[in-house]
Amino acid sequence: MTYSLIPVPIHLVLIVLYMIARNRNDLKKTAIIQPSITFLAIVIAGLSYLSPYVNPAYTTWILVGLVLCFIGDIFNIDMTNDKILFAAMVIFFIAYVEYAVAFTRFGGFHTQDWLIGALMLVVYILLIRLYWKGLGNFRIPVMIFVLVISFMVTRAISTLFSSQFSALSAWLVAFGGPLLFMGDVEYGLHRFHKPLIFHLGPLYYAGGQLLVALSCAYLLFR
Repeated sequence: MTYSLIPVPIHLVLIVLYMIARNRNDLKKTAIIQPSITFLAIVIAGLSYLSPYVNPAYTTWILVGLVLCFIGDIFNIDMTNDKILFAAMVIFFIAYVEYAVAFTRFGGFHTQDWLIGALMLVVYILLIRLYWKGLGNFRIPVMIFVLVISFMVTRAISTLFSSQFSALSAWLVAFGGPLLFMGDVEYGLHRFHKPLIFHLGPLYYAGGQLLVALSCAYLLFR
């Protein structure tokens, strides 16, 4: 039995509640739901230690990243506060570097990485150009942060070409990494380009963390 799947229904319900709270700007509920979702992702990843397809070292690396994201989620409730946003960016910067290192350590580098990297570089340039006028004092931090999360996406997609990742685990990571990226891109558009009426970012972020957490239970699945 894959124990990591047991909390998934609760996680999905929390994602819906999280989207509702964020779109209503209900910070009290967000302060409870947002960290709870990431904590549940930590539980899901932790349960992978009981899976017959686990690589304990990989799970440990992912857990470190999830714990960092959990800390960031505690900070990042009121995203309109510049000081809070900067503190959260620092923590998520470290978390996404950790994810990138984990995907690379266990997945390696591959010839296809050059193409993926080139495509993400184009996306990076387009995003920075889009954000540029609204960045203000955040120009340098955002340029660095978006570069790091773009690199994390390239490493996530790269697992598709690794023999060390099962196909299932690689696809979970290859979808999860870009979802995390999309969540931050949407927030960047809302904050630095043009305010959005409806936010899908909570779905992207929490869904991405869920998929990355689930990848731990299937790394050696064949």
